[in-house]
Amino acid sequence: MLTLTNCLFAIVASFQAARSVSGAGAQDHCVTDACIKPVRDHSLMQREAKTTRAELTFLARRARLATALPDQKGQVFIGIKSAPKSEYRSRRDHLRSSGCLKSIKDAGFSYAFVMGVPMSHGHDLTAHDQGGRDTPEERENEKAVLKEIEEHGDILMLSMRDQYADLTDKLIGLLDFGLHHTNAQYIMEVDDDKCVVPSVLKTVIDNHGNSNKTSELWAGAYLFNGKEYASMKGPWGITAPYFSGNGCMLSRNLARTLVEDDRDHTVLSGIYGTTADDANLGKWVKFA
Repeated sequence: MLTLTNCLFAIVASFQAARSVSGAGAQDHCVTDACIKPVRDHSLMQREAKTTRAELTFLARRARLATALPDQKGQVFIGIKSAPKSEYRSRRDHLRSSGCLKSIKDAGFSYAFVMGVPMSHGHDLTAHDQGGRDTPEERENEKAVLKEIEEHGDILMLSMRDQYADLTDKLIGLLDFGLHHTNAQYIMEVDDDKCVVPSVLKTVIDNHGNSNKTSELWAGAYLFNGKEYASMKGPWGITAPYFSGNGCMLSRNLARTLVEDDRDHTVLSGIYGTTADDANLGKWVKFA
């Protein structure tokens, strides 16, 4: 049984509302050790004494990057969908400094910004170009993202190009991580210009647990019936209710059904879906 909850409108708030999480003028900064449970691989450093300084520096950097895994003990894993282009950095920094991420951490939830590899507009990746290189713009964005990861340790990089046409793949990667790399009982996806309000999230979870322990939860901010616009239909004309892409949450078993049991159908969404990840998610739930 699937429980639909269309009452999470308060979960996602504008940046204006986000500023009030810790009071006016709050300056709560979420540094690496405060946000993420360190997971250091000390074996990386146990090399022979002849290891060069350059190699040691690289190994130490790898060890620091290992801290980018969210705390695996949180009841909810929140994947904050972002992008590697420079204009999205300010959104992430705002969430870090506004107290929003601190409130998520204090609630016992885990989170990570989720993004793919930078891609420049017009970069053709379809050619068989042996020895091809990323564009100068892509390389600059990659260096900036790597530096940000080392500084904050709260970014989950997916092995895919970050472009609008592949938003569905980003969503699959987010669900995959929440399912296979955390113990979270609920997995949420939310845009990086929104702030999750933990108290509302907890209320929804409590209501779900008290109402029917055998049902799966799918909750979001606004539920479309899937027929409002022609663009919601895929090549086969299939429509399904779906929550707006601002943010939605799935129970763990529902996420497992979508990305494990029905994986082939989910990944090959181009047959029946569109580039809209939120509408495709609705079609996955309908198929399940």
